[in-house]
Amino acid sequence: MALMLLVAQWRAGRAGGPVVSVASVDHALRPTSRHEAEMVAAAAGELGLPHVILTWTGLKPSVGVPAAAREARYRLLEQHARTLLGSRGERIAVATAHHRDDQVETFAMRLARGAGVDGLAGMPSERPLSEGSPIALVRPLLAFPKARLIATLAARGVDAVQDPTNIDLRFERARLRSHLAKLEAAGLSSKAIAASARRLGDARDALSYAEDVFVSSLGLSFGHEVFACLERQAFKSGPALLRQRVIERLVRRYGGDTPAAQLSEIEDLVARMQRDVSSTATLGGAMISTGPRFIRVWRELGRLTGLETRLFRGEARVWDGRFRLRFSLDTVSAGGIDFVTVRPLGERGYAMIAPRLVPGRRPPARAARAVPSFWAGEEFIAAPALAPFARLDAPRLDAEGMTALPLHAAEN
Repeated sequence: MALMLLVAQWRAGRAGGPVVSVASVDHALRPTSRHEAEMVAAAAGELGLPHVILTWTGLKPSVGVPAAAREARYRLLEQHARTLLGSRGERIAVATAHHRDDQVETFAMRLARGAGVDGLAGMPSERPLSEGSPIALVRPLLAFPKARLIATLAARGVDAVQDPTNIDLRFERARLRSHLAKLEAAGLSSKAIAASARRLGDARDALSYAEDVFVSSLGLSFGHEVFACLERQAFKSGPALLRQRVIERLVRRYGGDTPAAQLSEIEDLVARMQRDVSSTATLGGAMISTGPRFIRVWRELGRLTGLETRLFRGEARVWDGRFRLRFSLDTVSAGGIDFVTVRPLGERGYAMIAPRLVPGRRPPARAARAVPSFWAGEEFIAAPALAPFARLDAPRLDAEGMTALPLHAAEN
């Protein structure tokens, strides 16, 4: 409510805009949530602001409710924001009312999990709403304590609703919130914690810059997203934290839909890579092979067991979080095939196409086995991801209308 009042006041002082839309997300988790959203709608109307209620529909999880609700909230907000995008390239942002107390609680929750710099940096004041999104998420009130926002409402005679889940001790944030007052009494103020989070945010930005400089020294290549390769000696010369960040980034990139690795696992792996002359390890759905000259990373084939899908004509979908598949041929061009089966190339498929690859340029066999391949029944059709490694005098590895485009191709 305080954010809406302040935005309305800010907009009134700016000639010609900007356009503002107020959105309330009804998570449908409490009986009164709809009424509260309608209350906000009425207040927005009094301020002359358009308002929409976005409802989280479908089944709700029995555990992990806060995280699931947060994911649903941002997904609904982004969907709504995209309906407002104009054709002239205007900037658009979703503004939320996260305040200093939220920042402190986030810092404390992550500290309890042993987070590193990235986690303890807390919430940034601005970031893309989702990876690659043109819509920004901005938090203009992050420097202000909740008490200031409550006072803002009180000064204007505006009522607000206190969410009962904020004091429901079944939830981690509420339990932590109940103990923060004791830290204040002991001299550890929320203002000081928020300042540390902000300074760690500056440190995170500096580390990102240093990481980019470090990566530029590694001779890093992405092998058309089949595998990554970097120089071992240059990697060994870097500080431990930068080595960890590079490996974490590559594991996440090649790990597909496998859950991300824990920081402690990344630390242990990088320490082993520094110590052992040669090693092979699996982590976060990726395989990391370390040799005297090179380090290579690719998708772990064992994690793709059972990953088989039908792709019908005209259909496109994301496969394993790494490739965007498409089957775009019409019936005539496709020879009457209504659908293809897409699955990991695997050992059998790789044995069939290995002679078509250029000797000396082919990717590691274990990496090639984890790429998507197209089949009509048991007949191999294509493995588009391996086409760049194919011999010119051999049958093609791609096929008209059947594509597998790497989602990270733009970063290469």
